[in-house]
Amino acid sequence: MVGRLWRSFTGWRRTRPFWGGLFVLLGAVPIFVLPLAPIKVLVASGIAGVSGLLLGSIMAVLALSLWFSPPTRVIAGLIAVLVSVAAFPLTNLGGFFLGSLLGILGGAMAASWAPRKPKKTPEPVEAVAA
Repeated sequence: MVGRLWRSFTGWRRTRPFWGGLFVLLGAVPIFVLPLAPIKVLVASGIAGVSGLLLGSIMAVLALSLWFSPPTRVIAGLIAVLVSVAAFPLTNLGGFFLGSLLGILGGAMAASWAPRKPKKTPEPVEAVAA
């Protein structure tokens, strides 16, 4: 049962930019979580608090888009890179460098990913009569 479930997950994972989406999602966590604080502190923090929540949410949605809509991988990966770069000056140094770094890495991995082409079996060579 567990082996069949793992093979099914592995098959699903190989048909999409799974690792790129995972890195984008992991990059969204520090960008989103670090500005979370009581509302009085969030209002006092200004643009860094609000933009951290907004950019972290966008990155999480992009990561899910990479997993569940593989044909959009190039545009979603490029947007993830742009959002990660924008998070650096707009939030707390992009989640203390970690969020921006993971987001850039994951977006680049997703944009460059391509599905495997099926292996072609060689056609039998017919003997040529001389």
